[in-house]
Amino acid sequence: MKSLPIALAVLTLVAPAYAAEPVNMFNLDGTCQSLEVDGIDLTDECKGSVLQMVYDIGRVGLYAFSGDTILTFSGMSDEVIGNEIHQELDKVLIGTSADDIADIPARGTCVFENPFEGKPAQITCSARAKSGATYELSFITDGKPPIDSMAK
Repeated sequence: MKSLPIALAVLTLVAPAYAAEPVNMFNLDGTCQSLEVDGIDLTDECKGSVLQMVYDIGRVGLYAFSGDTILTFSGMSDEVIGNEIHQELDKVLIGTSADDIADIPARGTCVFENPFEGKPAQITCSARAKSGATYELSFITDGKPPIDSMAK
């Protein structure tokens, strides 16, 4: 399973930052259409998969990978609108190791089309920090339903 090394890296990197235990871990393969961090275009190095983690405290994180960097869009509340989930964001995390994590308060939204329908689903995230820094992701899945790697 190609998502296992990525999942282990994520757990090592962010579990201490959240002080929470993951309960669901969905790997979504597809195409990274764009990834930008404060105006810097990271699309060329953006991997063809994202990871969605749901934690026992209700926090949800969407993890995008570019080179050695993991960019996480994270929030606690969501709303279903039509066939989409709108996840309100309250932070962005950027890191390359467990000792190098920037936890950045930010406001924004991730919008998820339903990836379980067996057709490509669009995922977009946009957040802005108090400093004015912006974080953007656009990703489309390959149409295969994700599997919860933590399901028993």
